[in-house]
Amino acid sequence: MNASDIAKIAGVSRSTVSRVINNYGNVTEETRQRVLEIIKEYNYVPHASAQMLAGKKSRIIGLFIIDTKDDNHGNKMCTSSYFSPFTSAVIDAANKQRYNVLSTIVNEQQDFNNVRELFYNKTISAGIFIGGKNSEPSIIEIIESGYNVAVIEQEVSNEQEPFSRSIVVNSDSFGGAYEATKYLIQLGHIAIAHITGDLEQFTAISRVEGYKKALAEGGIPLRNNMIVKGNYTEESGYKAVKKLLLKETPTAIFIANDSMCLGAMRAIEELGLKIPEDISLVGFDDIELARYLQPALTTVRIPLLNMAFMATNNLIKANEEEINFYANYKIPVELIIRDSCRKMK
Repeated sequence: MNASDIAKIAGVSRSTVSRVINNYGNVTEETRQRVLEIIKEYNYVPHASAQMLAGKKSRIIGLFIIDTKDDNHGNKMCTSSYFSPFTSAVIDAANKQRYNVLSTIVNEQQDFNNVRELFYNKTISAGIFIGGKNSEPSIIEIIESGYNVAVIEQEVSNEQEPFSRSIVVNSDSFGGAYEATKYLIQLGHIAIAHITGDLEQFTAISRVEGYKKALAEGGIPLRNNMIVKGNYTEESGYKAVKKLLLKETPTAIFIANDSMCLGAMRAIEELGLKIPEDISLVGFDDIELARYLQPALTTVRIPLLNMAFMATNNLIKANEEEINFYANYKIPVELIIRDSCRKMK
């Protein structure tokens, strides 16, 4: 017997059973009594430790890395050097407050069932989500069930939507993309292409918009064929640049993350071109490898560790003080100028 069975017998959703078990107020008294009677009749005990059943909170938070699959290479995003420092920083921040971190990779939509179970059975007391689609329904469901959640890189458009009841920590992707593209324009580039990230993610959407704004302010017409879709992986950067250079001859490319820049560099080299002599490159994230590339990569630095500490500390504070509060942080970014761009003559 589990929560799904109780929900089926009671004729309610599983999240409603969870709200009854956790004594949340957004359940009618009639429904609450019906669920409680069924729980008693079937001797159902939620899968939680004796401590938690005694009313004590779990000192474990979840870190959920929402990944996607590549048919040829397995997991795409979790192997990126973007996630490793973030994960380490979350663990460090939590451990300093005597919390532990349960880290899980979400590869497919059905994996969210396991995530929900961790919340519902009180294995974890709160959770951080990174890498998700903008307005991911499964995260919304967890927030609406009353759990403490922090989301990294998520659009919050109004005060009524579910994400306004969570902790949101964003980097200034729009501003960073604007500054990166503006820098290329200042160097005299006019034919500036853009390789996007996954356009279902808030970061990618924001970076496209920042790129477009810089072009508009620079008086450079937007050409849709100079925008090629990627998905934040090295292989997608390689394929996107190959596709781009078969039809267009940009003098510069702004690429939505550094991992795609690695693939782009490989593609450019295979085509017999040089960086920055033939094509200037600007990336985003400033991963550790960026400074060691040949040439060293000009990129936008995200304060990823600060974002991890901010999300973790605020989430634990909300959990400790038993408050559900809204916090929406936008963290400044910085353009790091290295050797992958040249000034046009």
